[in-house]
Amino acid sequence: MSKYETMRTDPANWKLGIVYCCNDDPRIVVRNLLPLGWTWNFGHQKAYIAILVAIASLLAPPFMAWQMGVRSALAIGIIITVAFIAVVLVASRLARDP
Repeated sequence: MSKYETMRTDPANWKLGIVYCCNDDPRIVVRNLLPLGWTWNFGHQKAYIAILVAIASLLAPPFMAWQMGVRSALAIGIIITVAFIAVVLVASRLARDP
């Protein structure tokens, strides 16, 4: 077991069992305690910036498409889906051990 996995599974680093906060862990995104998904490392200084970037990455593409005259619900849905997949791929990369 790696030192990062030890930090992730340490109950002292989980607030209320759902919020991960470990200042010693260099990862911004970590694998959740549940077998599926990720969570933010709120002990990392750049986590809050990463959250804002993730939100902007999800909201900006459909907003820009709307401003460019795209009014099709299908097109907007596809744009949102692609933006979501991009955020998930980046999160999965950030969750790897350094």
